[in-house]
Amino acid sequence: MSDFLSEDEFDLVVELVNIGVGKSAASLSQIANEEVVLKVPMLEFLSLEEATNAFEERLPNSLTGVSQAFSGFFSGKAALLFPESRSLDLVNVMLGEGDDLDVEVDAELEEEALSELGNILLNNCLSTISNILNKPLSTMLPDTFNTRPKLLMEQLISKSDLEIVIMLLKIDFSLKSRDLSGHLVFVIDLTENGTFKSTLQDYLKGLEEA
Repeated sequence: MSDFLSEDEFDLVVELVNIGVGKSAASLSQIANEEVVLKVPMLEFLSLEEATNAFEERLPNSLTGVSQAFSGFFSGKAALLFPESRSLDLVNVMLGEGDDLDVEVDAELEEEALSELGNILLNNCLSTISNILNKPLSTMLPDTFNTRPKLLMEQLISKSDLEIVIMLLKIDFSLKSRDLSGHLVFVIDLTENGTFKSTLQDYLKGLEEA
């Protein structure tokens, strides 16, 4: 779905996401008690079919995720995804532990840590888009989940007849003590309102006229 946005619109989205991810890195560095570097080496817009295929081809068989619904000038659901096998590493980051924890982490603590991580990343990305484009956006409380790639869309889409586009990002975490890779997914509902693309166009037009 490479023709969903023009080159300038796509570049704007990349810039907005990178700003949001940069803010997330600053917040996570404070929590982790060490520098956290976040990079987004890949961002693409996909159709439902393309995204479903990409999930099964690129994602590990067992996933841990945090999802958050949002609504406003554009609506949908965002999710942060990691291999389930690395979930304890994520908990260590959120607890500020440079080395692996010696104690067993219970399910409730793990869920709270992952929820907070997702809240930081997803909220920073969404709030950055909202603030820079000067458009209102509301977010719901995050939900944690475990799933498999072929079932992921069921987790993220409430209605099968929605006209949607999926923004898929690869995100790399670099810390002194460990490296992690995950994915950010934004399911954008095009049926509820059609202002996502037009808002980008209006912002770019304003820059040209300034």
